[in-house]
Amino acid sequence: MPAVEIVSAEETRVWNARQKELQEHASYKTKQQYFPRNMDEWEEKGKEIEHRYRQELLSLNKQRKEEEKQKAIRRRTRNPVKIGKLTSITRHSLRQAARALMELKTPR
Repeated sequence: MPAVEIVSAEETRVWNARQKELQEHASYKTKQQYFPRNMDEWEEKGKEIEHRYRQELLSLNKQRKEEEKQKAIRRRTRNPVKIGKLTSITRHSLRQAARALMELKTPR
């Protein structure tokens, strides 16, 4: 199974809800309702709680990673900068040009 990552606020909220539900499930009062004859059912219910929250966290992880991927793609596309009559020079090219000019000015 893939590891679950807790990064965003929504993932943290789901994780805290999971922890709270598992604590309640493991409490003395809840456990006594199943003890001694239905302990297998109690364990299965605990596993079901973990599985349900795990699936929700995995879907949130997948959704967050897709959003990050889309943001990265948008960041890679650069907008042209308008400098006087030059309109097709990108920011990256300006930095390279400035660096080249600085190298020409500095004595070696």
